[in-house]
Amino acid sequence: MRSFALKLLVCLTLRTAYSAKCHVNFSYSTYPSCAQLSDNVALHWKVESGYIVWAIDVDGVWDWVSVGVSEGGMMGGDLAVARYDSASASWRASDCWANGPATPALDAQQDVSLVSAARQSPVSGGNGAASGSTLVALRRPLDSCDPNGQDRPVLNDTRQTVVFAFGRGAFGYHGIANRGQAEVSFMPSAASAAAGNPPLQALEMRMPNFTIPGSSTTYECVNMELPSDAKYHIYRYEPIIDNTPFVHHFVAYACAPGTAPSSAPGVPYSCLKAMECEEFFMLWAPGISGVDAPAEAALAFGKDSIRHLVLQVHYSNYGGTLNQADSSGFRIHYSPTLKKYDMGVLTIGSYDIAVPPDSSSYTTEPNYCPAGCTSQLAAGGGAVTLVESFYHMHELGRSMVTRHVRGNVELPPLGRREYYNFDYQNSVGIPPATRTLLPGDTLITTCTYTGAGRSETTKYGPSSKDEMCFNFLSYYPYNASITRCISIASAGLAACTTEAVIKSIRSAGALAAAIAADQAVPLPPSNWTFSPYQTTCQRSSINDGGGGGAAPPPLPDELLHGSSSPQPTHGSAGMSGGTLAGILVGSIVGGLVVAFLVGFLIIKGIAKRRQTSSDQGDVPIAKPQPV
Repeated sequence: MRSFALKLLVCLTLRTAYSAKCHVNFSYSTYPSCAQLSDNVALHWKVESGYIVWAIDVDGVWDWVSVGVSEGGMMGGDLAVARYDSASASWRASDCWANGPATPALDAQQDVSLVSAARQSPVSGGNGAASGSTLVALRRPLDSCDPNGQDRPVLNDTRQTVVFAFGRGAFGYHGIANRGQAEVSFMPSAASAAAGNPPLQALEMRMPNFTIPGSSTTYECVNMELPSDAKYHIYRYEPIIDNTPFVHHFVAYACAPGTAPSSAPGVPYSCLKAMECEEFFMLWAPGISGVDAPAEAALAFGKDSIRHLVLQVHYSNYGGTLNQADSSGFRIHYSPTLKKYDMGVLTIGSYDIAVPPDSSSYTTEPNYCPAGCTSQLAAGGGAVTLVESFYHMHELGRSMVTRHVRGNVELPPLGRREYYNFDYQNSVGIPPATRTLLPGDTLITTCTYTGAGRSETTKYGPSSKDEMCFNFLSYYPYNASITRCISIASAGLAACTTEAVIKSIRSAGALAAAIAADQAVPLPPSNWTFSPYQTTCQRSSINDGGGGGAAPPPLPDELLHGSSSPQPTHGSAGMSGGTLAGILVGSIVGGLVVAFLVGFLIIKGIAKRRQTSSDQGDVPIAKPQPV
């Protein structure tokens, strides 16, 4: 038996001399699920009896390894840590929480146990490679119900951000090369797990070798014409990053079906203040490696659909560097084999932003996407399925949430960002319990900022020094006649239509027509309130179900990360920092807002119908306060 074990260890070592791969060092029978997090890290897992076991295979011989879930990056990271204690020649496990860009601390409640750990010594392969492997398995509850809020639950059928890091010697900053993250769904639905792709074609949408100006902020656009010989669905898109230090983010906007931009395709033009296509379609920001369509729906283009896109790239060049070129953009994988539904994006949020100078905290008034709009969103008055939220603010943003209310009862939120970071943004998968939007539901979005360091009030605008508050909400089936749901509190109305219609509301007559067509709908009455969402949790003991062992000994003060590191810190699963400043260039701002409000005041009698048309008007309770 000893000889067999020795031969097995040698075999495993030889097999892993080059790179960590799924089910090479951990068996499929024990860990049936696996994701390749990076070229040198493979994460295996199994879920059983209310627990998940993460088995991580890392190239190289390391003294500590961590894996966990976060909102993206380190901040707000719930980390399971294994470290090798040379004094006792044994491995230890601990549960840690990263509350900011500093050393993660031990949780007051320890919920992680060690299942196994081993280091395989380096061996030389045929090409002289010598890496070895570190193999660690850690166990934690799916939901620990940590009373201190220092754990994140592993969610059912929801993509989450997995972060990992590893190092040698005492715990400290891991370095840029020894960390990373990826989007993983640990418990996918049967439909998601079974979904396969037909043969796919590839299309690149890139900025044509653009010379980046020496100015600090540049928004450059280029128009693209898409294949239109048939209707196509996009099964996956991913970024092509050409000049990383200068590319802040990029977005694709669609022209409405049957319309085209005025400028020729392939010719770059400045677009900080105006674009020729305006409906949000897809985006990239640091932290997003690629976006896969859900099992039942996908973004559509081609025949009888979207034929033209605008690629908008935000370049940051604060050092004024000259002679830099870029050709970044998207690679789209598509097929004429269509999924059941078209998917689209609904923009919800607020233009009413006024962050006081040097304020410690400022929260916008709630932005309502009211019952009158959600009742129209699905054709035929049915339900829609919400896929993910992309929460977007600028430099002062600190947290953001979209709440979901049905009748007078609040459901779980559409994900949330509690550790928002302007330089690191990604999408938030929407949990199953709140994924269905029914006619008559209400969505309430609020953003919280700090004004620290600012000497003047910061308002809405496209610049990174201005602010935004938007949730770009992916859903299906898509309704092309409603792409915006933005409330104007002063008017008592919400715009529930497209950008083109919003821009056309420049007179009392146009507003009256919009109200008559339900393109401007009433907000909830001032006395409306609801029962707030209350989380419930039932926690099991760390030793329930076997494999746990005694609570681990404490870690020393120095833990995974240093406090002054250049790694992206977070923001907080998805379709995974980069800002999207200018995403809504050309929307309700400036004179258009004034025109909207003036028009409302002229015909305010028409808006009185909100007292009777809203199916929330009879709820005898008070308007919710900002969160």
